[in-house]
Amino acid sequence: MGDLTRTKDVEKYETPIMSMDEFKIGLLEKDRIPGLLIRSDENGYYTIGIQINDNEVIKVDSALEDNALYKISYWSDRVEQIQNLYKNQAPEL
Repeated sequence: MGDLTRTKDVEKYETPIMSMDEFKIGLLEKDRIPGLLIRSDENGYYTIGIQINDNEVIKVDSALEDNALYKISYWSDRVEQIQNLYKNQAPEL
């Protein structure tokens, strides 16, 4: 699950922020849990992201099919927390 670091007392996940278009490459599921984006490929590899603004997603985790449901459940409970970490940050685009 993402590695946390503390910078000026603000926790940030050491995972890439990417554009929505970049994240959407693959089969994408969204809107089941607002803000949580799940991308999968033909090999059963899942990438889990949280939308932090209209244009950007932060990749928080990845999983193989056998533990994807666990990780999706884990992150679904943390969407708002992660969004709050990044809400005052200007978009990097």
